Amino acid sequence: MVTDKIKIGDKIELIETDDSWTNLKKGSKGTIYKIEKDQDLIWVNWESGEKLALIIGVDKFKLIRK
Repeated sequence: MVTDKIKIGDKIELIETDDSWTNLKKGSKGTIYKIEKDQDLIWVNWESGEKLALIIGVDKFKLIRK
C-alpha cells in the first residue's frame, strides 16, 4: 500500500491531479503533514502556500529522495 511507503515530513512532487480548483501544476513540490489512511488522503503543504490533499489511487505523485 502507498501509505506504508510514505510518512509525515516526506517531500513529494505532483505528477497529475484531477482537481480543477487548484492552481497546482505538474512539478509542484510540497511536504506531507497528515495521512488519512481510512480516507485514502495525503495532506500536503505545497511550496506555493496551498494546502491540498492528494487522493491515493486518483492523483499521481512521486516521493522526492533526499
